[in-house]
Amino acid sequence: MPKVSPMSRLPRHIELFETIERDSDLLSGSKLKMIQVLFESLCRAISTAQGHGAHGAVESKVRALNQAQKILKGLQLALAENDHSTLGSDLGQLYAYMGSRLWQATFHPDEAALDEVLGLARTLSDAWHKLSQPVTMQFDYLGSGSQKPRSAVSYLA
Repeated sequence: MPKVSPMSRLPRHIELFETIERDSDLLSGSKLKMIQVLFESLCRAISTAQGHGAHGAVESKVRALNQAQKILKGLQLALAENDHSTLGSDLGQLYAYMGSRLWQATFHPDEAALDEVLGLARTLSDAWHKLSQPVTMQFDYLGSGSQKPRSAVSYLA
């Protein structure tokens, strides 16, 4: 039986760690964190599909695109069902458009569609990540003019 190098198991260990980290983030209960993880997974699935497409692995590409479609459906479900705001409606339409472009890329060799959807997903992912970053605000106290402006840190999420 051939010896297996510990280095050959490294990618599996890294993948296992990433899965555990992602699952623990989801179990934390934050809807914002869930959306962030979904977008990270969406970007990863599309990138994987691009890699498989570049190497001619059509079945693997289709599996990765199907995974991306499922993630988009999860994002659509994460929108509040009774949210009739413009933002909710616009996001729903954007997710539907992204899904249609992914379907197009599934059945036709359309790398431009994958590039477009990946770009949109990365932009949205960055925006969701910025929501969880602290925001520093400076304000002046009303009253005595001798006090210096103070800073406060707030989290949007």
